[in-house]
Amino acid sequence: MLSTDQAAVLEALLDERLAERGREGLPADVVTGLEDEGLLAPEQHDAARRALDERARDRSIDWVSGTVLQGDVLAAFAEHCRRDLDDIEVEAADATTLTVRWRAEVSRFELRNGFFGIEHLAAGTPTMLLGDIEPRLDDLVRAFLDDPGLRARLAVCDLGRLERIGAVRSSAFVYFEWFLRDEYGVKLVPTPVFTQGLIDRGVISLGMG
Repeated sequence: MLSTDQAAVLEALLDERLAERGREGLPADVVTGLEDEGLLAPEQHDAARRALDERARDRSIDWVSGTVLQGDVLAAFAEHCRRDLDDIEVEAADATTLTVRWRAEVSRFELRNGFFGIEHLAAGTPTMLLGDIEPRLDDLVRAFLDDPGLRARLAVCDLGRLERIGAVRSSAFVYFEWFLRDEYGVKLVPTPVFTQGLIDRGVISLGMG
C-alpha cells in the first residue's frame, strides 16, 4: 500500500502534464524508495496509475452526516448534473475526473493524491483539484499567494477539512458547493491561512466582506 508521500510523488512522476518538470522539487528519498520497489519501471506504469486512481477515489471523508468516499461524492455530483440541472451539461466523466459545461463556460474537477507541481496543472479551463491538503498546506498557500494567475485558474478543495484555496470564477464550482450543502449538509469555506495571507498582502480587506 502506498504511503501519502509515495502516492503524491508517484502521481507527479506519472502525470504527463508534469513531464518537463521531471523530479524537480520532489523528495529524493521518496523517489529512491519508489525506484527500489520497482514502481517507476515503465512496465509498472499502468498498474501504478490504476492504484493511484483507486486510492484517490477511496479516500474516506468523515462528516456529521456520515462517512463518504471522495470518489462517490464526485460521481454523485455528476449524476446530479445529469438528472437535476438543466443548465449544466456533463461533457466527460470517469472515476477521477469530471468536465462540465455551463453555457460557454467549461469547468473541470479532478481527484488527486497530492499537489506537487501544481503550477503546471492550471490550464485555461477552470479546474478544481480535490484531495488532502494537509501534507503540503504551507507550500500550497504560498504558491497561491505568490501567483495571482494560479489562484484565478485553479482551486484546491479538501472535502475532509471542508476548505478550499483559490479564487476561481466558475458557475460549476458554485453548483458543486450548493450540492454539498443540500445533499450532505456541509459547507466549504476558504482555508483561513490563505485568507489571512490575502489580507496581509493587501489583496483583500475585511471591509470587502
